Amino acid sequence: MKVNFSHHFLLSFSLILLVSCKNEQGKSVASNSTKKRIAFTEENKNLDVFEKYALKIDGNKSLSKIQSLFYTDSDGNTTEAYAWIDDKMEVLKLQQNENMASGKKIERIFYFLNGLKTMSRQIIYHYELKKPYFSEQRSYYSLTGAVIATFSRYSSTEELDLIELKKTDKQELNHQHALSIIKRTGDFETRFRGFDEAFGRKFIVLGTENQTSTLAFNVESPILKQLISAENKHKNERLEVQFSPITEPDGFTFQALVDLTYSSKEN
Repeated sequence: MKVNFSHHFLLSFSLILLVSCKNEQGKSVASNSTKKRIAFTEENKNLDVFEKYALKIDGNKSLSKIQSLFYTDSDGNTTEAYAWIDDKMEVLKLQQNENMASGKKIERIFYFLNGLKTMSRQIIYHYELKKPYFSEQRSYYSLTGAVIATFSRYSSTEELDLIELKKTDKQELNHQHALSIIKRTGDFETRFRGFDEAFGRKFIVLGTENQTSTLAFNVESPILKQLISAENKHKNERLEVQFSPITEPDGFTFQALVDLTYSSKEN
């Protein structure tokens, strides 16, 4: 069933892309080498504008990339998120990566226009030895947040691009979880949990009962000394943290603590 807001959304999309193309005339664009994401049938041809917008965001080198902390739950599953923002601090793209202890990997990607979710992708990699499987799901959204259409494909190999995307039942992909990871809210608040030692390094543990993140430190700052001297007193206290992801020559990765302060937010 066609509705007016969907048509308006597509029209707005088209105008934005048209202006963008005119502004970028004269620049070299490697469109010929870019694999087309999906070949829509005539019935859903108007959804092509969403795919073009997603490609435009993917290729926008002027966006700032924000990386979240790396979290682990009690079952050994890990998750992290990334946000791409423009100079107005508006989120245009979100991505959440989950690595399950079972061997399953999930990528969720969201695109936004003027604060509204326009398209989502979920890619699942299941590396089971006997029966590995891989899947992708794409959904497109109207101005009200309703799903216009969903397409999916499945494969026994990682070469999903060789499989045709087929229209399936409409399914929304929620982006709030990824946003919570970026904003450090809910289960991803950075509350003091204690200290740990591993691989010859000292770590401060932050998070909640459901999700924790560890950060390595070398120098004991005044706040760290306070926390070390009275762990129980400061347990569950909310902290603000700045960090830097480190990858050593041998491939070992960890989060290095850059700055730590007490949060001004209420506990």
